[in-house]
Amino acid sequence: MFPELKPYLTAIAIPPTSLLFLILLGTFLIGSKPKLAKRVILLGVTALWMLSTNVFSVWLHNQVIPEYQLVTALDLKHRSVQAIVVLGGGVVTGAPGADHQMSKTSLERLRLGTQLARQSGLPLIFSGGSGWGAKDSSVSEADVAEKVLQDAFGIKLNFKESSSRDTQENAGSTWDLLSKQGIQRIAMVTHSTHMPRASAEFKKVGFYVSEAAVGQPKIGSETLLGWFPNAANLELSQSVLRELLAQFIQRLKHH
Repeated sequence: MFPELKPYLTAIAIPPTSLLFLILLGTFLIGSKPKLAKRVILLGVTALWMLSTNVFSVWLHNQVIPEYQLVTALDLKHRSVQAIVVLGGGVVTGAPGADHQMSKTSLERLRLGTQLARQSGLPLIFSGGSGWGAKDSSVSEADVAEKVLQDAFGIKLNFKESSSRDTQENAGSTWDLLSKQGIQRIAMVTHSTHMPRASAEFKKVGFYVSEAAVGQPKIGSETLLGWFPNAANLELSQSVLRELLAQFIQRLKHH
């Protein structure tokens, strides 16, 4: 039962939900413990503000996530890479016309993977089934990616892995698919926040991985604006905290 609950437990643990619960707790304490209530509310509001700023979210990213260098087609050739593997990041269901669309996260990964495949001539693989939190388990993200590639990029997907539900299954199912083709050296495309955990899982099953990371964040040129909150910065902080939580759960499993 636990895997099915993962998306919900994660949503509760990761801001802003956890901090909103903290602020809500503070409001309940106002009548009985006003001093404590003010401190709890201030803590929740301050943390939410900081996590939503460019300066703090980029700093947090850089403390937790390694810096990945830009990867070129020439780099892939020098490393004897045999294929490019793009990891899924979700689909958007219920879109107009009843077509399933790729999420912004998935589309960013697919764009980089397509660019590298075109420049290098290497086969392109997409790995992604229907996640644990998917509303429609019959929708395979790999199938959606295949259609987007054909319709929008004019490229045919060489292989697709459509049974996985999380990163660990991405690795195992992709190995089952590609090892039969003699492919062990891959360039893996995913976001920088997801890369450390994903790379570790793929290496564990036998792949030699060259990391091709998407979304290396930078601090903006406007220093003052960097301290104002916005949704994009909160999303970056969420991604980092989500990976920290996932890594913590991984370590618990291995003990």
